[in-house]
Amino acid sequence: MNKTTRYLIVALSLIIAGLIIWRFSNIFVYIILAFVISMVGTPLVDLLQKIHIKKFHLPRWLCSLLTLFFIWTLIFSFFRIFVPLLGNELQYFKNVEVETVVASLDEPLAKLEDFAERFNLLGDETLTVEGDETLTVEGDETQIVKGWATEAFTSVISVEKITNVFSGLVGTIASIYIAFVAISCISFFFMKEAKLFENAVVAFFPEDKVENASNAISTISRLLKRYFIGVSLQITGIIILNTAGLSIVGLEFNHAITIALFSGILNVVPYVGPLIALGLGLIIGTAVSIPMDFSTELLPLLIFIVIAMEFTQVIDNVVFQPLIFGTSVKAHPLEIFIVILSAGTLAGVVGMIVAIPSYTVLRVIGKEFFSQIKFVRKLTEKM
Repeated sequence: MNKTTRYLIVALSLIIAGLIIWRFSNIFVYIILAFVISMVGTPLVDLLQKIHIKKFHLPRWLCSLLTLFFIWTLIFSFFRIFVPLLGNELQYFKNVEVETVVASLDEPLAKLEDFAERFNLLGDETLTVEGDETLTVEGDETQIVKGWATEAFTSVISVEKITNVFSGLVGTIASIYIAFVAISCISFFFMKEAKLFENAVVAFFPEDKVENASNAISTISRLLKRYFIGVSLQITGIIILNTAGLSIVGLEFNHAITIALFSGILNVVPYVGPLIALGLGLIIGTAVSIPMDFSTELLPLLIFIVIAMEFTQVIDNVVFQPLIFGTSVKAHPLEIFIVILSAGTLAGVVGMIVAIPSYTVLRVIGKEFFSQIKFVRKLTEKM
């Protein structure tokens, strides 16, 4: 068999595999999620197996079942705590009197208007607000701005819109249940039989590539296990730091932990997530602090919220991320930055989330199967 034929067979095999994955994408996602859960849970399974009472020790299937139960308990406990906290915050938005919020902006709006007039920033131009209503630098501009601000603020915090989004999720209950059962079963068997996933993948490779495939899967499992455990610890650290910081600057504990939970979850979206979390923190901080005086109370509080959350972000950038990316996936920070930007351009937020795990898999595959290429050797020399 010549090289051309071999390459054609490989290309055709990849196309067929891609079509199969696309056609059964749900099942493929279940397997990937189950593989992630099994990687996180396997160390606990191994630890439980080491427990001996005289000659008795727990069988691996029971250790796997207990570990799976523990993982799902943590996940459900998280949402059991998070959802009521979110509901309480929505109540604050529901009870906010928009007129009070806008009234607190009278003074800063007046100062902004004076500043614009002093430096003639608006010139003779007009800004259309809605319909025939215009914003000019002459006349009663403050009242017009207040009307526009009232409408804008009302549209942003509309509880009806938020309620409609959540009510739309009711139709997905059946799919979630199926996913839960499927992921649980697959995760259980992956933890119970440590080589099950590896054996299933290796079966698709020719005999002369079995060793390479086995080495690749072992390396991928080891690196991704470190990565996902590191990300879990990173999220936990961010939640703790933000909860402490926001409580110190003056927010009540229930508001502080709600913002901290948001920030921890959104942090899985590199670069963009922390900015969204900061915006949500400022919005919640504003809503729960009405009616504070803007200049003397609300503005300083918002500044302190920014300082507290940015301090956490600095700790994340300086301590958490280097530990996770450096020791787990063994990649340079600039390399990771370029990969995340590229993935975000190609696949948006989802691409940014899966960029690092996917890149890790590709690097391992490159090292095992394409090490004869100089560029690949240079890219994977630290693995």
